[in-house]
Amino acid sequence: MNGIRHAASASAGWLGVDWGSIGLVFVVGLIATLVIVGLYTAGIRLLAVGAPDIQVVADGDPEGADAVVTERTRPRPVAATIGGFACFAGFAAAVLYGIYLVIPAFHGH
Repeated sequence: MNGIRHAASASAGWLGVDWGSIGLVFVVGLIATLVIVGLYTAGIRLLAVGAPDIQVVADGDPEGADAVVTERTRPRPVAATIGGFACFAGFAAAVLYGIYLVIPAFHGH
């Protein structure tokens, strides 16, 4: 009986914490954050291809009266539009899956 209690406390780690699980949650959370933010920023960047530029004189205010917005010189490529929307779809799917995992009523636990 005493050997079983000792083995159980040794597997729990220092102070009874399973540090491997905490490390796994940290790594998965970090990777998920990087993927979600990366998809969002890639989607914004792809949808901004071919957008008008704001030209400002040296030390000028980009939102001031001296800012000049140039016309769009060419339409956004179809591949950039499809890629941008695909990135936003992946971003939305990841967020919805995270919400699904957090709310137990959605998966019967």
